[in-house]
Amino acid sequence: MKAIAYYLSLPFIYFFSFLPFPVLYVLSDILVFPLLYYVTGYRRKVVFTNLQNSFPDKSEKELREIEKKFYRYLADLFMETVKFFTISESELKRRYVFRNPEIADQWYEEGRNIVYTLGHYGNYEWMALALDFAIKHRGKGPFREMSNPYFNQLFWRSRARFGTELYPTYKTMEAIRKPSEEPYLVALANDQSAPPDKSYWTTFLNQDTSFFVGTEKIAKTFNMPVLFAAISRVKRGYYEINFEVITHHPKEEPEGDIMEKHARFLENQILNKPEYWLWSHRRWKHKKPEGLEKGFSLKKR
Repeated sequence: MKAIAYYLSLPFIYFFSFLPFPVLYVLSDILVFPLLYYVTGYRRKVVFTNLQNSFPDKSEKELREIEKKFYRYLADLFMETVKFFTISESELKRRYVFRNPEIADQWYEEGRNIVYTLGHYGNYEWMALALDFAIKHRGKGPFREMSNPYFNQLFWRSRARFGTELYPTYKTMEAIRKPSEEPYLVALANDQSAPPDKSYWTTFLNQDTSFFVGTEKIAKTFNMPVLFAAISRVKRGYYEINFEVITHHPKEEPEGDIMEKHARFLENQILNKPEYWLWSHRRWKHKKPEGLEKGFSLKKR
């Protein structure tokens, strides 16, 4: 059944992927957005609850406005992800611009690997495609395997087609320890709901929030500088990336400081333009362990 679903879907995926951007955005407006927002009401309860808890001072009218903007952007993101399979390198370079990649150059010249952290904000899907031609470091990143092996291979090949090295999430430490002929970066999207007893806890968007600890653990274990990648949407289909330095010397940072800076950079992005964050995820499904104010909920790190 998985093979049948794949081979029946593949012609439609590539048919839509080859359509020009203006046509894709018309489809986003007249088909995808109404389907997500009005017809299926895709996770609208989750989205609105997340918005209410994150912005308790906003009126229902204001929250509904953000909600609607989010779904309009989610429709665009869906179509841009479809385009992801066939977009050319030249087109991607024009639409996905890194404004200050030279920040990482000093570490490349020193032969140092780096950690590159971000959230599910803006078009994070194009990031894997753009990494390898945007900065000098070789791009690496974890890939969450899909239940359908056919679609898994399709997405894997597509994300790696410009040179980024992907590996299953459970092989992250193995991939980092693997010898490399040139300095590399590890890209980590860190804003999912982490297990309550194996995470970093802080106040984020007015709520107790857990973060996966990999960003700090990897940086400190391998002495890798950390950059936050701030994605901003310039206009429809066009994005800019600006790097913010979290730390040059991770081993000298107080415990939890790297995680806290990541949380604050991401929170500031969301507060500035909330409609571009992925509100449909159940990020607050876990409760903070009793007795923990803030920090790591791990007995051993």
